Amino acid sequence: MPLPERHHLRQFLLFVFVLLIPCFALWSFLSAALVTPVIGLANLILSNWFPDIVNVVYQQGADAMLMTRLDEINGQLVPTDVTDAGLGFKANTRIVSYSIPFYAALHFATEKKDYLANFFWGLLAIYPFILLGLISICLKDLMAGFGTIFLDQPGVPVPGPGLIGISYQLSVLIVPTLLPVAVWAWQSRDTPLLRGLLEALNP
Repeated sequence: MPLPERHHLRQFLLFVFVLLIPCFALWSFLSAALVTPVIGLANLILSNWFPDIVNVVYQQGADAMLMTRLDEINGQLVPTDVTDAGLGFKANTRIVSYSIPFYAALHFATEKKDYLANFFWGLLAIYPFILLGLISICLKDLMAGFGTIFLDQPGVPVPGPGLIGISYQLSVLIVPTLLPVAVWAWQSRDTPLLRGLLEALNP
């Protein structure tokens, strides 16, 4: 028997809180596998974008390891041809991929006719932003580690420090939280819950 309209929001919030624990637990267990394609794409993009700086981006558990073609000798940065001799940076992918379990909890707490198909479409909308987030983290690390050597590469379009900083902050603080809500709201726009909320906001 369907719940009265006024109970839809209460039921939804209860289900979200209940689902957050298993969703985040499963994400923590699968986080390395979930970011494997993202790290592979980040390697292709960054190694071709900055061929004189970036050697490779590879996976180490749930982290992305960015290895560069520069090494520090006697306080000076010098190019190196040795694969494992360059300076490296570790990026924690979980700070951009936690949007996945958050979205999952919102999605499966909402009454729908088709759960799995819509869930995978939602993931397809979220994954490009996880990739952009990882690239933003790498750009921030390269800028902080190499300064003008990275920013002033001849013939290479490098975003300015302000743009890199804003992109990093958005990717880490704003997008992983707001994007799942936006995707969920779009997919759930015809549900009784969303219709009730919209009616309450526009009496």
